[in-house]
Amino acid sequence: MSEENVKEPEQSQSSLQQLLDSKYPLLQEFREACPGTHKHSQGLAGMVEAVALELDLDVEFMKVGAYYHDIGKMFNPKCFTENQLEDEDYHKGRKPETSYQLITRHVSDSVMVLLNDRNFPREVIEMVSQHHGTTVLKYFYTKSKSEDDSAYRYKTTKPTTVEAMVLMVCDVVEASSRSLSQSGKLDPNKVINDSIQGLIDDGQLDDVTVKLGDLKKIKHALAKELEGIYQKRVDYEEAKEEE
Repeated sequence: MSEENVKEPEQSQSSLQQLLDSKYPLLQEFREACPGTHKHSQGLAGMVEAVALELDLDVEFMKVGAYYHDIGKMFNPKCFTENQLEDEDYHKGRKPETSYQLITRHVSDSVMVLLNDRNFPREVIEMVSQHHGTTVLKYFYTKSKSEDDSAYRYKTTKPTTVEAMVLMVCDVVEASSRSLSQSGKLDPNKVINDSIQGLIDDGQLDDVTVKLGDLKKIKHALAKELEGIYQKRVDYEEAKEEE
């Protein structure tokens, strides 16, 4: 992790509030086309808000990034599991490399959508473009049985700001926790620690400077969020078992 590089958003708060309005046309279109992805984005917005408050970042700026980071999935919603029915498998019979191309293009598609809307600040678009960095699309890399993961990495820029780093971390934590909660194997602290350490080990956070104290704040905020999201669900299941 290198030099200090926190960017100050250059847009007005009123323009950000407009983009967060549930009646904003692009947000409405997104919700209708990708209900599952939209739900994921709502959950992500709650996480980035909690972290933003801990780190004294611009909350509305971060929430806009969270709400629109996957907007490009509108072009092919069924390509993504969160928009599929239980018995659907869009990628069944497709080659892993084809699935990789279809999925990873959602980042450039998201950037294109936001560039075509003049209300989106450049900083938000940059943050969205970096939320996957050069991470590996693990499922299809494993399915390919290849020994070289470079062909299954996102070809985008690693986070260059604290804001982009927070979006990346929260995105990974949200997806992992949702998957593990469905299998009943969710350990919030383990998910958070493994997610952040995995990104560090993979070099995804090399271009961002963050203090160890801030990393602790991020973990603390995310732990509280996951406990709030999943604790009631766990208690309800335990009550059912006791009955």
